[in-house]
Amino acid sequence: MRKGPALLTLAVVIALLALSRHAGKRTAELPDLRGMPLRAAQLAARDAGFRQLAGTDALGRHRVPVLGGNWTVCSQQPPPGRHSLTTPVTVRVVKTGEACPSPVTHG
Repeated sequence: MRKGPALLTLAVVIALLALSRHAGKRTAELPDLRGMPLRAAQLAARDAGFRQLAGTDALGRHRVPVLGGNWTVCSQQPPPGRHSLTTPVTVRVVKTGEACPSPVTHG
């Protein structure tokens, strides 16, 4: 067996592992998505580098926000700021024209 191809394969595997570890540590600035139409918020988060995006009905009616232009973002988790690109982003949305629920405060 020739050692050249085996060493090259090993070097490629090590390089890919190093890159994947590095990719997991990368961060980016998540913008403030509140008040945006859902579709615009999704694009803004993706443009910033975030790939795990989910939308939930902020009024708890179990509606599924399918058409991004018909929903408005009320809140987001995590909040705007620097986060790992592997962080899941969840936005709570209402149908366009509906009022966002009041934020829950703890006294």
